[in-house]
Amino acid sequence: MTYGQTNEKFINGKGFKSVFKNEISGNYKGTTNGVLFIKNENGNETILDFQGSYGSLKIEKDSDEVYDVSTKCYYGQTSSGKTEIRYKTYALANGIGINQNGQWYELSAIDGSCDLVINGINYTYKAELRTEYLIIFVEKELVLNNWQYLIKTEHTMNPNNINDLKKKKKEIKILPNSTIVFAIKRM
Repeated sequence: MTYGQTNEKFINGKGFKSVFKNEISGNYKGTTNGVLFIKNENGNETILDFQGSYGSLKIEKDSDEVYDVSTKCYYGQTSSGKTEIRYKTYALANGIGINQNGQWYELSAIDGSCDLVINGINYTYKAELRTEYLIIFVEKELVLNNWQYLIKTEHTMNPNNINDLKKKKKEIKILPNSTIVFAIKRM
């Protein structure tokens, strides 16, 4: 909250009821299903199709264990293999990213306090004996940008470089009713 106004991108987190919640590290395989409806900066819409395609969960240990023992990173690819999705959780926070044309576009609440989630993402966990399903449903338009990608890959210590990078900043939007299901094998 800043000056009495809330940041509508994020809301208070309720936690993640995953069977993997207390896992410290590990790699698990699975599949990704669903569709993402994407709008680029030109207003063109595309459908990203995930139909039993590659999926995985990588659990990365937090060496400091400040808010959580690990970060859970769910990965998936479109049926064509040309586009990737990444969904992360840490403590009470989450983040989502899409890799299109070699650049990551992201929106994340994972930061210094890690107690907020993305406003507009509804997530549910359902577990069976051997598989856990993470169902992500987009309820409202989400704006992702490539700023973090630019900083990580192109930023130099030259202060003028920031102005050059600002010109390269792009956005994409995930549109409502987009749905992704990660089916992760527990064994």
